[in-house]
Amino acid sequence: MEQMGLRESKKAATRIALATAVLRHATVGGLESVSVDTVAAEVGVSARTFHNYFAGKEDALIYFVGDVLGRMADLIESRPVDESLWDAVEYALTEIACDTNAVPDQFVTLIKLLETEPTMVAHKDHSDLTLVQKERFGEVIAARGASTELGLFERLVFSSALCTLRVALEMWTEGLAPHDDLRRFLGEAFQVTKSGFTGPAPGANHS
Repeated sequence: MEQMGLRESKKAATRIALATAVLRHATVGGLESVSVDTVAAEVGVSARTFHNYFAGKEDALIYFVGDVLGRMADLIESRPVDESLWDAVEYALTEIACDTNAVPDQFVTLIKLLETEPTMVAHKDHSDLTLVQKERFGEVIAARGASTELGLFERLVFSSALCTLRVALEMWTEGLAPHDDLRRFLGEAFQVTKSGFTGPAPGANHS
């Protein structure tokens, strides 16, 4: 059983390494420029092994999305059940974006690809992995005393929070943030959205 666990762990590590490499290359030159041979070589496997894990580059990125969503669900689930959904989602996204292994411009690339790349748009809506994550978030919502359905309120919270993250990370990667503390900058961005756009975040420099 232990040997099987190690084998599965190694497979999972290889899978996420391949997906991360695809995203890294897509961030530099776009998805079309990504070479499966180059990605596989970087990770230390063959192109055939890559295709044992993924049907193509799009599948690799969808897997990366699933991994992020899984971590996001776990982080939300770790929060007190009486905490507002918005605050729990803000916490989860901030922790993911500020993780030591996170690269802000890669997150921006991933979000853009999911919104604009035709093959990615089709993939994300019909991927079995995406459907599993939707069920996972339904469980998270239910644990907080709400319906298992992602209704209007829940969808608006998740969509608004993700949009806020994207805008903040875009400004960060473009060097437009007013200071060099990403966690603080994300907090200011989420506060603006949370306040209903009634005004800038208190004390923030927006010049």
